[in-house]
Amino acid sequence: METLRELDIVRAMPATVRVQRADDSEDGAAAGMPTMVVRFSPFNVWYEIDSFFEGKFLERTVRGAFSKTIRENADRVKVLFNHGMDFNIGDKVLGVPENIREDKDAAVGDVRLLDTSYNRDLLPGLEAGAYGSSFMFRVIKDEWNDEPDPSDYNPQGIPERTIKEVR
Repeated sequence: METLRELDIVRAMPATVRVQRADDSEDGAAAGMPTMVVRFSPFNVWYEIDSFFEGKFLERTVRGAFSKTIRENADRVKVLFNHGMDFNIGDKVLGVPENIREDKDAAVGDVRLLDTSYNRDLLPGLEAGAYGSSFMFRVIKDEWNDEPDPSDYNPQGIPERTIKEVR
C-alpha cells in the first residue's frame, strides 16, 4: 500500500488520560489545577484502520517515531478538548504541555490544566478516567508489509504498516 504523505490523520486512544494532583500546600489550600498526563500513542500495539481515505490495514507506531518532532516542535503542540462535541467547551485549549516525551511504552504529554471554568467542569470526568485522547499527525517514514501471513494479531492477513516517524 501507499502512504498519503500530505494527509493529516487523527488516531484516537480510549482511556489514556489521567489526572495527577500536586501535593496540597502547607496552609491546606489546594495547590491549583492538576496536571493531565496523556498517553497518546502506545508503541508496538497493533490496531485496525478502516478508512475511506486510507484503506483497511493494521497499524502500529514504534518508539522513536516522535523523537524528531518532539525535539524540533514540542513548543508548537496544542492540547484541545476537541472531540467532545460540547458547545460550551468545543476546541478550547486545556493547557500548555510541560513535558512531551517518549516513555518506554508510549508517547506521553504532561499538561498542566489552565484554571478555567471549562477545565473545572471537565475535572470530574478526567479524574474518573472517562476520557481518551487523540492526536493529529502526518506520517513521514513508514514500512509496509502488503501480504503478511495470518497471525494471532492479524488473523485475516491484511496489510500492516509500521510508523517510524511522524510530524
